Order: sequence, then C-alpha cells, then structure tokens
Amino acid sequence: MGDTVSAGRRRMRQYPAWVPYAFIAPSVLIFALFIVWPALNGFYQSVFTRGIIVRPDIPGLGAAYVGLANYERVLGDERFLSALGNTLLFSAATVPLIMLLSLALALVLQKRFRGVGAARAVVYWPSMISFIMVGIAWKWILNFESGIANYLLGLAGSPKVGWLVSPSLAMASIVGVSAWASAGFYMVMYIGGLNSIPEVYYEAALIDGASSLERFRYVTLPLLRPTILLVMVLATINCFKVYQQSRVLTAGGPGRATVFLVQNIYEEAFKLPNSVGYASAQSALFFLVMLALTLVQLRLGGRDGEA
Repeated sequence: MGDTVSAGRRRMRQYPAWVPYAFIAPSVLIFALFIVWPALNGFYQSVFTRGIIVRPDIPGLGAAYVGLANYERVLGDERFLSALGNTLLFSAATVPLIMLLSLALALVLQKRFRGVGAARAVVYWPSMISFIMVGIAWKWILNFESGIANYLLGLAGSPKVGWLVSPSLAMASIVGVSAWASAGFYMVMYIGGLNSIPEVYYEAALIDGASSLERFRYVTLPLLRPTILLVMVLATINCFKVYQQSRVLTAGGPGRATVFLVQNIYEEAFKLPNSVGYASAQSALFFLVMLALTLVQLRLGGRDGEA
C-alpha cells in the first residue's frame, strides 16, 4: 500500500506546477466573463445617464457622466424604497419558513424506512422545476374564480378567497409558494448535516437519560449549526432575487404590493427611456445590501459558533 502511494506521488511530481491551474482555467474564465465583468460594468454604468443603446452621433442616445447623482436619486425614489420594503418583508417571512420546513422534512426523511428514497425524491422534485412553471401551476390553483383552492373552500361552505388579488394575501401566497418550491433543496443540505453528526453523541446522551427533545436541543442543533448558517445565507440570497414567482402569480400587483427589487430594476432598465444607468445604480445598491446582510449573518453565525 505504501509503495502504491509513493509511486502515485512520484507521478504527480512529474507534472509542472501550472497543470492544476490549467484545469480550473476554463471555469475561472467563464466566471470572469459572465459574472465578474458584468458586475464591474454595472458599477461603471451606474455613474452615467444612458439608454440601452448608446450612439453618441444620434441626439438622445448618448451617455452623460453624472457621478453619484443616480445614487442620490435612488435614496429618494419611492418606487425603489417600496420594492426594497417588499423584498425585506418577503425575505423576513420566507427564510424562517424555509429553514423550519426543510429542517422538519430532513428530520423525518433522514431516517431509514421503506420508501424513504421515493419520499425524498417527491419532496425534492419541486426545487428542480422552473419557478415560472411553479408559478403557473399555483396561479391555476389559487385563481379566484376557477382555482382548486376556492373550489374546495366552496365545498366546505366557505366563501371564495382572493389569494392573488388582496395585497396581504398576495404576499402571503408568494411566500408560501416559494417555501414549498425551495424546501426540498435545503432539506438535502440538512440531511447531509444530520448524517455527518457522529452517532456516539446520541449514544452518550441516551446513557445520560436525555429525552428526544433534549437530544435535539443539546446535540443536534449545536452540531448542525454550520449547516443552519449555510441554509440561512443561501435562502436569504435566493429570496432577495425573487422575481419569477411574483411576475407569474401577481405581475407585481395588486397595485405594487408584490413588486420586488429585481422586477423594479428590470422595469427601470427596459421600460423607461435613458434609465439603464439609474437601474445600474439600483443594482449596485442591491448588491451592497445583500453583501451587508450576508456579512452580518456570517458574523452572527461565527459568534454563535464561538459561544
């Protein structure tokens, strides 16, 4: 065995030091071209007033440098602040729901029983579908006149509910649909975290007479903290990027009750004249808000880990 390992190490030493970098170069190049460069270009465009097409030789299609004027305008823009508030409200409601629902599913489906593989596949399946398809399906279910939900309420003798036409219910509907569609994805992460906890800790807790609730509180939760932090950060990022669900379910209505940041930025860039620079400033502030929230979550998670 030792000779085999030594021979493998000798063969590895025969390759030049740059070989590993050559293998990762395509991925780094794609990331730089489609993620880093557009992001940097967005920051650059945010200090100009310009449209989608820039033609300096045609009046009205040029680009004018305005410095930080776009950022000052954003801070007083009621449409942007309303979309930011909707996004914060959506994230505050959806992230805890996703974390609790996916953890509950993981605790049930981590156990070995007949058909557990099929059950996991059924729960994970919604996360594999495009949010557009999810939105279309749930729009049929929650339709006021002919939706299945109101049909079942009618059978029970209850009046119809405006799931997608009432401002408060429209937001709650998008929260519920988003949590339903995402829970399976994060459930898989929780199952991985649960399976990484050594069984010896549970055996020691049983010997000490700990109940099921005490084992969950004093063994599972502390050792699952890195996974919980990861789920919280990823769920927050994904919730801030919400667009397809609201676009299909409510189109941002009623009024602007379910217009989120991504939709607002899209409308500024592609529906209003000479607003690409202004939309880029909104995107830059969006990025800074997301960065700040992520750093706060990581800092709090690190402090909890030290405690």
